[in-house]
Amino acid sequence: MQDQDAVIHALLGAGTRYEGKLFFEGRARIDGEFDGEVFSDGLLVVGEEARIKGAIRVHTLIVCGGRVEGDIHATELVELHAPARVRGDIRTQTLFMDKGVVFDGACVMGEVLELADRPVSARSADDTSPDGYKDQPSRN
Repeated sequence: MQDQDAVIHALLGAGTRYEGKLFFEGRARIDGEFDGEVFSDGLLVVGEEARIKGAIRVHTLIVCGGRVEGDIHATELVELHAPARVRGDIRTQTLFMDKGVVFDGACVMGEVLELADRPVSARSADDTSPDGYKDQPSRN
């Protein structure tokens, strides 16, 4: 019997191509080509032969050697495993990157704040940067 936590709810298999927006719950895996935007509170796995062009907004992203071109916003974790190639900016709480990964972009790490969930009066320049991350203490 399969562990429910390991079930893939959506799959774009090798040799397939999709353009548009992808919304999913739970876990999804892309092994083919995807051009568009991905949105989820779940886990996205990018396979070794996958090619993604577009923005990704998920809870957790695992790139197992594929190519991603576009900005990534993962509220919890981004894992990049060799020989992954990522071109775009990454925003996440935690980043893991293997030796051999090619990353061309900027990375912002730290506690991600969901600005849409906070009232405007609760936001201040003292505790939140414009990109929605808590300012980190100075290490001077």
